[in-house]
Amino acid sequence: MYSARCTLPGAAGETGDGHAAGALLRGWRKRALLTQEQLAEKAGLNVRTVRRLESGGLQPRSRSVLLIAQALGLCGEEREQLAAAARGAPAAPADEPAVSPIVPRQLPAGLAALAGREHELTIVENAHRAEPAPVVAIDGMAGTGKTALAVHAAHRLAPGFPDGQLYVDLHGHTPGTAPVEPAEALARMARALGVPRADVPDQLDDRAALYRSVLARRRVLVVLDDAADEDQIQPLLPAGPGCRVIVTSRRRLGGLGDVRALSLDVLPPAAAVALFAEVAGRERVAGAPRGELHEVVARCGALPLAVRIAAERLRARPTWRVRDLLDRLAGDRLAALKAGRHDVAAALDRSYDRLPADLRRAYRLLGARTGAGANVDPRTAATLLGTSAPHAERLLERLLDAHLLREAAPGRYLFHDLVRDHACRASRVA
Repeated sequence: MYSARCTLPGAAGETGDGHAAGALLRGWRKRALLTQEQLAEKAGLNVRTVRRLESGGLQPRSRSVLLIAQALGLCGEEREQLAAAARGAPAAPADEPAVSPIVPRQLPAGLAALAGREHELTIVENAHRAEPAPVVAIDGMAGTGKTALAVHAAHRLAPGFPDGQLYVDLHGHTPGTAPVEPAEALARMARALGVPRADVPDQLDDRAALYRSVLARRRVLVVLDDAADEDQIQPLLPAGPGCRVIVTSRRRLGGLGDVRALSLDVLPPAAAVALFAEVAGRERVAGAPRGELHEVVARCGALPLAVRIAAERLRARPTWRVRDLLDRLAGDRLAALKAGRHDVAAALDRSYDRLPADLRRAYRLLGARTGAGANVDPRTAATLLGTSAPHAERLLERLLDAHLLREAAPGRYLFHDLVRDHACRASRVA
């Protein structure tokens, strides 16, 4: 067996023309008991490329060196020796420290605590401790706190992933911004993992293969936030057993293989009140009747985003009492639930705008023609929409998957109060 600093056959005195790197490669391949074909398959390279590299007929590119090093399981010192030979430079002295791979720490700042989401947090953490661990896909309507839960869980899990944490906002529902293409997301993550920009291949499949190869022997946590659909996510899933993935989306995601789906609903009333008091400030709500606090969160539909906005408005108005806030929520709730960059109506706009035309029409008509709290079945919806019951059911199911409808019981659908307000508003301006 070759040692890390041995001089392999044919390596002595050969620099700059690929022969030194070829000799190293050939020796380490034989040490690993791999054929050229097997190494090519593990590294995601063409077997002709491996043959030419070993013969010295092809100067190695840093991308190829990285893929081969991953496939052969080379240690840091051996990787540097191979990279130095590929550059035509002398290998580093044995007492020189090995070059460490880049360890990304990309998680955004998270909330100190998640009011009312302790159970869901446990589900995410337990799923990632299982073997084999599934992809955890967190879905829910706009404003339920999917990103907050994913980021909070990722921070809690981070110590178990010493090779880093990747975070990508896929902009599935960002106003004025198209969803991130998978190829672009792969390029960003490859660069974050230490792949030089010039060595990121052009084609989507090649980028995905490089990404999987780089992660094959690492323990990395990947958070993919605000996914538009399954097609955007599929190429971004690592294959290495040490990696874990958390995905958030406003849509229910299927077809991703082993997925642990977690749908976020609105908060329980007590948790919603606790969140309101935490954001507004305990001193601001200390004298308010308990009934008024429960009425505030009820008018917010117990939606975390709406509850936070209402609390922020109370905190920003020192002269207001809780009753003053209630008065404002008694009218146009969507207009009242806006504070700075936080805006319930704008969040729902982004879900609506991503719908195809037939679903936008169904959404508007159902919102305008059903009463608050009323639920409909496919036959009633067919009458309201002027279509057949089977087609109406398909439309209802698609709105359910987009979390713009809720399921009251099997075959019966209804709007969240704030979503119905938004659908009525959309029907007036269509």
